[in-house]
Amino acid sequence: MASFKTEKQLLPPETGADYAFPFLPYDIQLDFMQSLYTVLHNGKIGIFESPTGTGKSLSLTCGSLTWLKDYERLVEDELRTKIDHLRAEIARLEKENEVARDWITGQYNAMGQRNELGELTAFRDALEAYKKYMLQLKDKAVLQKLRWVSAKEAADRKADMLKEEPLLKQDVVVDEDEFLIPNESDDSDGDEDVEERKEELDRYRPVQVIFCSRTHSQLGQVVGEVKETTHSKDLRLMSLASRQSLCINPEVRKLKSNTLINERCLELLKKGGKAKGNASSEDGSSNAKKRRKTGQKSCPYYNQRAIEGLKNGTLFEVPDIEDLVKAGTREKACPYYASRAAIPDAQVLMVPYQLILHRRTRQQSGIDLRGSVLIIDEAHNLLDTIASIHSQELSYEQLCLGKMQLAAYKARYFARFSTKNLLRINQLIFIATRLGKLLSTEVKPLSGSNDTPAQGSRMLQPHELLVEGDIFNLNLTDILAFCERTHIAQKVHGFAQSCPPELVDPCASTRPKVGTTSRDSSSGLKGLLKTLEEENKRKVQLKKKVRPTGATSKTTVEVENGSNQENAPQDQRSQPTGNVIRPLLNFLECLTEDGSGDSRVLLTLNGKDPPQSRMKYLLLNPEARFEEIVQSCRSLVLAGGTMQPTEELTEQIFRNCRDRVTIKSYPHVVPKDAVLPIALARGPSGKEFLFNFSNRQNPEQMAELQSTLLNLCQIVPHGVVAFFSSYDYLELFCSKLEESGNRARLEERKKIFREPRAAGQVEKTLLDYGRAAKSANGALLLSVVGGKLSEGLNFSDELGRCVVVVGLPYPNRTSPELAERMRYLDRSQAPTPKGSGAAGNEYYENLCMKAVNQCIGRAVRHIRDYAAVVLLDSRYCNSDRVRRKLPVWISERLTCVERYGQAHGSLVKFFRDHKMKRGE
Repeated sequence: MASFKTEKQLLPPETGADYAFPFLPYDIQLDFMQSLYTVLHNGKIGIFESPTGTGKSLSLTCGSLTWLKDYERLVEDELRTKIDHLRAEIARLEKENEVARDWITGQYNAMGQRNELGELTAFRDALEAYKKYMLQLKDKAVLQKLRWVSAKEAADRKADMLKEEPLLKQDVVVDEDEFLIPNESDDSDGDEDVEERKEELDRYRPVQVIFCSRTHSQLGQVVGEVKETTHSKDLRLMSLASRQSLCINPEVRKLKSNTLINERCLELLKKGGKAKGNASSEDGSSNAKKRRKTGQKSCPYYNQRAIEGLKNGTLFEVPDIEDLVKAGTREKACPYYASRAAIPDAQVLMVPYQLILHRRTRQQSGIDLRGSVLIIDEAHNLLDTIASIHSQELSYEQLCLGKMQLAAYKARYFARFSTKNLLRINQLIFIATRLGKLLSTEVKPLSGSNDTPAQGSRMLQPHELLVEGDIFNLNLTDILAFCERTHIAQKVHGFAQSCPPELVDPCASTRPKVGTTSRDSSSGLKGLLKTLEEENKRKVQLKKKVRPTGATSKTTVEVENGSNQENAPQDQRSQPTGNVIRPLLNFLECLTEDGSGDSRVLLTLNGKDPPQSRMKYLLLNPEARFEEIVQSCRSLVLAGGTMQPTEELTEQIFRNCRDRVTIKSYPHVVPKDAVLPIALARGPSGKEFLFNFSNRQNPEQMAELQSTLLNLCQIVPHGVVAFFSSYDYLELFCSKLEESGNRARLEERKKIFREPRAAGQVEKTLLDYGRAAKSANGALLLSVVGGKLSEGLNFSDELGRCVVVVGLPYPNRTSPELAERMRYLDRSQAPTPKGSGAAGNEYYENLCMKAVNQCIGRAVRHIRDYAAVVLLDSRYCNSDRVRRKLPVWISERLTCVERYGQAHGSLVKFFRDHKMKRGE
């Protein structure tokens, strides 16, 4: 149903109490909420920069929820007023028609008002029906909570817990042909889709606020802040996440990757559906198909009634992910599907980046952006995130394995496939074969050269890849539609898991060695297909031998060695592997979405070790994928602590709607004397700091860096966090520190910690550093720009009294991906403003400065916090362009120092004054 357009201009409230702000807001917080309110009501695009510690997330939620409630009231008031006005106008016209001679003209004049009245009346009826449904939903939520807390239900749950173990081990009857894709007719009946579309048009669609952030922990913090406000009363909020975060099935949760978890979940649901479907057909009739009993089980948490109860019971409770998992575990209902079921009924959705920015994932999740308000928090890396989400890598090994699995799957069900299905499967095998050859030495490039590079990289446009791979004449859209309808990726993966590994794993016997021809590979494939046929015959013979006379079709078939798979040792079972068909389909989907030359395909060739060769689809223009979101949403808000440089956003994704963009940048809430930013050009002995690629390993500069950190650790209390440009450079510094003997001297002043490369060790490192930083001597944490500690972590108070950034962390300019992206920007965009040069070079510098800004933002996290920020490189002092891209609250206070002595004196005074101020 078309939305009702209001005519009255809502004025933003003037006090914090009007926004239900839980505290007395600072001036910048009040201005933030007022500006946000205006942006939302006028359907604009807002870019808001507000430093960490200024209550940005709370301002976003209070401002948007206040506008949402005011807007809903405004719609009802204006709708009622307009209907009354139209009725009065129609009555007046009809009265005039009674005395007018030209009755036909009078009726014609009233026709427009009658049509408009009919549309508004239908809209009002839909709105009233929606409000009635919401009241019923709230009543269901109250009843559900009463059931949860009742003593009888508690006793039943306790009894169910005792029965849970047998339930998890329950066998399910499934078809022998569970992996067979259904044969479809060419003509499909679309009546159901038409009915669904008609029902959707008749429904009232309220404005939905979708709050998007980078991590689940950040979304959880926002939900916690909403709970502290009065907005949480009667608010319908739902947190969405992946299966990896919400699954409560212990068998599935133990899998290591999100892909494996998704595949296993879908397999269990399918088996559950099969079991229900088979239950009524086990009547022993001669027409019933032969069935076998497997040790695999359905998911006991996928129960529609329990899921509906979980949705109703949590929707009004403002739940975060942990709340959903706890409630789902208690009620034995799947939190993942309960949260999905709540999407249409929620006023506010809390969503991670991936569910919004990727169209296919968004559609599969059931999220509709039309007419919604989308708020993207932590949007400083939005461009890179869009490009990363829409990139897809495909390895030579995945292509080989995918080809083998598809071929074995085809051989197994060849006689059962329709002609249409067989054609599609053959096309998929052909595509995997041709793409694999592009990564080998068998296909000559289009350039006409007779030499195919055995080592190195090649950059192709998607249409060039299709031509070189000889797949340009295939309709990839139809192939992908077939794969989506039949779920072939999931079925082939399940089939491959049930087969002996040597039948579908090219690593066993079919991976072409260096120098092997395609004929050798083809003969190996034929041999495996013959083996598969013999394996099927052997299974039939085995089944006949073990089935006793008069046995039912549910007799258990044992594996060849006579042992039950459920009880087999773990190392003897076939280990689950990732779905290799899904990456291929994702890659083909990327190729079909390229319509304006805004992407490339990078081929990385390794002739010495072909399995290491790979191809990667690169999205060069984020606007091409983000434009649909901009057009669908009523209003869009980007917010972050460090959004500079904002010109990059307006140039790359808002070029066609600059008139809608409002940019607001706010200072920090801390007093000016709470932050001491210093750009230091030289060390204690006067040696210049210039950490560019050619000079960063200079022994004299490395010694100067060690002396500087020694001096800083002498005067800075508690915690110091130093950021290096890369893990390799941090490794080099640590080795030099050890060789010079300065590590022992540094340890006397502060305990040294180093950022680990392994993600699993980060939490322990942070805990140990936190304890040491709060001690009398303090601690030094050596970290990496863009690493695990440079974003999303809070080094407040004693944890970060000083942040040191070593050099300017420019990325590797020789990277094929980066070089191609820069060339694309140079061609597609005009030279950037303020004399910064070509667009590609501007992008290159922005990558560096955004990383620096994130490091700076780790410190000074609240109004009573204080810290020093030391930038070690002469380029911070010599380049106005570099300083201009720093956060406003840093650039306004930045002091450029040529001699270390000046910086040392300023730091001593800064920490002494704060020690006296706090009476430490």
